[in-house]
Formats: sequence, C-alpha cells, structure tokens
Amino acid sequence: MHSKQQAAPAIEPIEHASRAKITARQEKLLREAVARAWEGVPFYRERWQAAGIQPEDIRTLNDFTQLPIISKTDIDADLIANPPFGSYQGPAVDQGSVARIHASSGTTGDPRPILCTLNDVQHIARLSARRLRAQGVRPGDLLQVTLPYTLYIGGTIALEGAMELGAGVIPTGTGAMTHSRRQVEIAHRWRPTVLCATPSYALKLAETAAAMKLDPAKDFAFRMIYVTAEVLTPELRREVSKRWNAEVFDNYGSVEAAASTYECTAHCGWHVSEDAYIFETVDRATDQPVPAGEDGVLVISTLFREAAPFFRYRVGDIVSLDDAACACGRTFKRMSTVKGRADEMIKIRGISVYPTAIERVLRSFPELGIDWQLVVDGKISAKDAIVEVEALRGLTYAERTALSNRVADQLKHVTGVLPEVDIFDAGMLFPNPDDRARVKTKRVVERAGKPRGTPPLWTD
Repeated sequence: MHSKQQAAPAIEPIEHASRAKITARQEKLLREAVARAWEGVPFYRERWQAAGIQPEDIRTLNDFTQLPIISKTDIDADLIANPPFGSYQGPAVDQGSVARIHASSGTTGDPRPILCTLNDVQHIARLSARRLRAQGVRPGDLLQVTLPYTLYIGGTIALEGAMELGAGVIPTGTGAMTHSRRQVEIAHRWRPTVLCATPSYALKLAETAAAMKLDPAKDFAFRMIYVTAEVLTPELRREVSKRWNAEVFDNYGSVEAAASTYECTAHCGWHVSEDAYIFETVDRATDQPVPAGEDGVLVISTLFREAAPFFRYRVGDIVSLDDAACACGRTFKRMSTVKGRADEMIKIRGISVYPTAIERVLRSFPELGIDWQLVVDGKISAKDAIVEVEALRGLTYAERTALSNRVADQLKHVTGVLPEVDIFDAGMLFPNPDDRARVKTKRVVERAGKPRGTPPLWTD
C-alpha cells in the first residue's frame, strides 16, 4: 500500500453552497452543454428542431423543461439507424477522441455503447473520488474492488475514484475473475480497509469466510463496505453490516449517470452531484414534473460530457428528490432510495407490485438466502406469480412448508398479493455459474406454465 498523503477537504465548497450558487453553476454549464450538443450531436439537434427549440431558448432551469424527454427506446432506434454507435454520441468518433467505451449492463435489453473522451473519464474519476471521500475513504486506505472490469462501469469508476483520492486498490474483480476463496484469502492477508462489492456478493464472501473457519466480523480489517449495482434494502444493509462489523454505504448510478450520486455518513438518501448532473422526477403517465418529496420517474441530464451527453433521459427508476440541507452540511439535492422501476412494475390482479417490495420481505426472514426471483407467465395471474427463493440451510419438508406459508402471508401483508412461494436448497436456484456471475441480478423472469418441471430436492 502506498504511503499516506495529506487528505483533501472532507466537503468541497460547491457541496455546501447556497441553492442560488448551485443553480447558477448548473445553468451556466447547461447553456454550454446545450450549445455543444446543438453543434455536434445530430440526435438532439433533430429532436429540438422538431420541437421548435433553438439553443438560445434554453437559458435557465425553467427553460430546460421545454426539451423533450428521451428514452431507451429512442437510443435503441438510433443505434439501429446509425450503427455502430448511434448519432447520440456527438463528434467524438469522427474526431478520434474516444478514450474509452462503456455500455449498459444489458439487464433490460441489448447493451448500449456510451463513449467517453479523456476529459469525460477524468471528470467521472473526480466525481467518484468525491463519493468515496464523503463515505470516509482517505489517502492511505486500501480498497478491495470486487466489481467487474468490463463494459459495465462500476468497477472502473470505483478503482479510478480511489486512485484519484490517493487510496490504494486491489482489483480482484468478481468471483468469476478471482475465486471467492481467493478473495477471502487476499482480504485476510493483505488487510484492505474498504470492500467494494454488490450487496449479494458481500454476503457471499462472508459465507465463504465462515466456511473457511474465519470470522468476517473479527478476522478482517474492513471498516466500511461500498455497495452498488443492486437494491440495498434496510434489512440487507443490516445483514451485511452485521456480518462484516463494518459501516455500509450505498451508491447509485448508471453508465449514463456515472458516479452521479453518493450516500454520506448521515445515511439519509443519495446526494446528487449537481455540478455535473441535473436530476428530475416526472409523472409516469404525463412526463410532467412532480413536486419535491413526491415519487416520480427519474430523468437525468449530464452537464460535462463531451461524448455521449444526455438531456432529459428517462432512466425509469421510481424515486423522490429532496431539496432540504442534509445533517452532514451538504446542500446538494438528495434522492431517495429506489422504490422500483417503471419498467419492472407488474400488475397482479390489478395490484402494482415492485420487486424491491418483495426483496424487503424476503430479507426479513433470516432463514432465507440471498438468491431469489419472481416468476410470472404472460397472463400474470395471481396463481402464476411465484416467488422462488433459496434457504440459507437445509430444511425438512415440514420446515420448508411452514416457512413458505409464513413468507407468503408476509408478502400478502406488504404487497397485497398472495403468491406461491417455492423454497430451494442453497445453491439450487441458480446452479449455473454464469447466472451467479451476473453484475446485476434480474429478479423478474417470464416462464410459461409451472416454473419448475422438477421440484427442488429436500432431505428430511
């Protein structure tokens, strides 16, 4: 590990600036970003012209809402019409200024390429460093990053943010890159102080450590766990924290909005880096803005990207935004935890159900493991909505039946829907290693008929 350096200020001036100063910064950057896009990004220029909008029309945040909202469908259509990278990337390809290409994780469709110039990469690294610093990482810390180094951006920005901050990195990657037992051995011997992982993999490593006769809470040096890429329910946060005896920090972002938010030590939502992004919430049906504090569909815009800028891009997550200052002293807006995804919400007997609500219930049962999925068929009737989940240990048939009934009753209480609950032995729900190696776990799957032709094996 490298030698300690002088720590940067815990809070940057812009993070606790007045709302007027933050707005002024945003509007200046917005005018510059709109002008760049008009000049060099046909995707936006054509849409803005069709809406009767000129660059000089967009001067303030109020003007900004005139711009049309775009969706993943728009991006997909553009990729088909303008292969291989689409016209939403701007002039970076033609100018030969592409430093790196990332892509969406592909959980909701084909990966969408997102180009970055060197300036984009460096800006994202600074935002990632801001995130880590807000969570207590300092120069001299050593981070074990178990996120993948692939088209998915999570592992890359965690690594580069740590280096930008002056911390050291052990780039082990996922369990598919470095076996989980080896990950545990490295953590035990080299004593990293921060673990970067998905919540489910943090638990997997804790289980692996226990199987190796090591106590995750006592035999390691992790003081904090940085998690991302999956929903972190309160129950799951408590479980990860207890297993490792470490403070857990949640992080939200996407390839389109890299390192855009961060949780601080107050743990009261994600701060939005408003000097780099504009976050809005809109009504799901009308696309009209919703008031602060009310749930809406998240729409993001970038203020710094030279390649692949985004203007009013409908992400699809259901969240709320809060303008109130945080106890930590930061005045950036805060975003709530994700209540669900507009494109993952399903109707069961007329009731809206989000996978996150199901996960919160499952995490409240200590007998259950981390792997689960909701299986529906095309009709999505109540009897065909089945929750499949793994047990943490072997259960008798009677124990399994009783636990299934208790879980189903609690799901009914929380979601209003009484699904069937199938409980599998540990490791039997996703026996294919490729399924377990996914960056993000896809929770809702569609399967015709009874989900399993062969029931899970249980021993009495």
